[in-house]
Amino acid sequence: MEEWVGKVWHKLVTRSVTHDYPQARVDLDEMRKTLGIVLRALSGDAGLQIRQSTDVASNVPRKLMQRIAGTGLKTQAAWRDADSLNLPDSIALFPQRELNREMYLWLTVASSRSDFSSTTRHQRLLSAWQTLHPEAIELPLTLIPPPNAPPLTTPVSLAEPAPPEPNPNSQATSASSKRQRADRTEMPDGKSGLLMFRLESLFSWTEYLPVDRTSEEDDNDNAARAAEDMDVITVAHDRHSSSHKIKLDLDLPSPEYDDIPLGIGIPLPEWDYRKQRLLPDHCRLQVMLPRGAQAQSLPSRLQAATRKLRRRFEAVQPRREWLNHQPDGSELDMDSYLLHLTDSQRGQHDLPAVYRDCREQGRDLSCLLLADFSMSTDSWVSNSSRVVDVVRDALILFGESLSATRDRFALYGFASVNRQNVRLYHLKKFTERYDAQVRGRIMATQPGYYTRMGAAIRHATQLLEAEPSQQKLLLLLTDGKPNDLDIYEGRYGLEDTRMALQEARRKGLKPFCVTIDDKAEDYLPRLFGQNGWVLLKKVEELPQKLSQLYALLTGR
Repeated sequence: MEEWVGKVWHKLVTRSVTHDYPQARVDLDEMRKTLGIVLRALSGDAGLQIRQSTDVASNVPRKLMQRIAGTGLKTQAAWRDADSLNLPDSIALFPQRELNREMYLWLTVASSRSDFSSTTRHQRLLSAWQTLHPEAIELPLTLIPPPNAPPLTTPVSLAEPAPPEPNPNSQATSASSKRQRADRTEMPDGKSGLLMFRLESLFSWTEYLPVDRTSEEDDNDNAARAAEDMDVITVAHDRHSSSHKIKLDLDLPSPEYDDIPLGIGIPLPEWDYRKQRLLPDHCRLQVMLPRGAQAQSLPSRLQAATRKLRRRFEAVQPRREWLNHQPDGSELDMDSYLLHLTDSQRGQHDLPAVYRDCREQGRDLSCLLLADFSMSTDSWVSNSSRVVDVVRDALILFGESLSATRDRFALYGFASVNRQNVRLYHLKKFTERYDAQVRGRIMATQPGYYTRMGAAIRHATQLLEAEPSQQKLLLLLTDGKPNDLDIYEGRYGLEDTRMALQEARRKGLKPFCVTIDDKAEDYLPRLFGQNGWVLLKKVEELPQKLSQLYALLTGR
């Protein structure tokens, strides 16, 4: 009973100080695509992204009821930095959804224009807000200076988000999409003695204090939730006592256990968007053969799907057809011969085309499939399989399907450990047959390391460029965005990948990406174009969907 009364009291007090309109709420996710187009068009910077803003402490004096309800402590502000425009995760200031959408658009326009306060959209929003709140002189949400940055020329006015309703049945997620402010400090030396306190006096999480406390080995299930409540997350570099907690062994294995290198490596350039130039021989790509690869038969779990896909591809494989009225051929075309005799008697002496020949009407096409085997593919998607297991099955079904046609295709995997060790796994070359040995290489490939896409795409482009085919398709299979141990994380990696794809298009290739990353819409449209990628929401569907997608892309 006491708990029920507390919940009712919390709802009543919170509702009395909350002035938003949940029924008209507009989320950032549903506006992200439109806002991104507007932001990049007005700013002229094609690399800018739309991101969710960080919770910051509110400097607006709180009223008595706000203090009782515990609201007004934090707010989600809006600001623009060098790489992104940071906006609140939702806006519900007005009772009409259209006005809340207009607020998102106005903030986006304001981030790229200095005269935003004189626009028609701003005046319309201000008039609607003053109708709801006659005492207001400015909109409750405006661009503010970013944290730890020089002040902007825009006025500072913070919005007060409504606190969420408590839900006892909800569970904390393993990761949060919110971005937090961070600070660095020195690690305590461990020689400051003990801190004596009564446990019942420890009410809640708070900001970092440089107090030496004993490290705990136990996992904290509420750590992510507690982190969201902090204004600033403070981190310290511990050189001594934390190495046994997190072990990420990124060293390469010894040669007798590592994959087998083929050759001495291939130097490749890399695009530096900050210098706006291509760095020659900046990366080194090493072609490798998976160690322990042995010839394998088709797994029993894939036999039914293989038969179905092979029947479909065999039904549309190139057929041999008779071509009439040819200048040379294997047989005499009687109709053309009689027509030639008739024209000769009339005095017409054209070059004779009186033969027919049986020729194969095949397509002039080559396809290279490049699969991501980075560390992230080692994650589990079910109780019985990992992402890498699904990727292997997809490669096998893809090879089985295309072996039923006469299309030329190649299979490669890739991962990376810094720019000097981009690993390209040799699975099947264009000149090789798809057989048990290729299946063995696919099954022997192991996940590990990172995703330096640009170098892998550039080498795949060179391989496809050497193909004599007229139509050249580059398929990229990945589960995340480009990243590596060095500066390749973030915009640097995205810009290099984008430049590598532009180079491929200029050479006549058609790049296409198949991804299982649910955040792909934030970056793939800029890399592959709006129609150059597809998201598979169910990882388990990848093996069959990949072959079906190839059929659609090539018109089969």
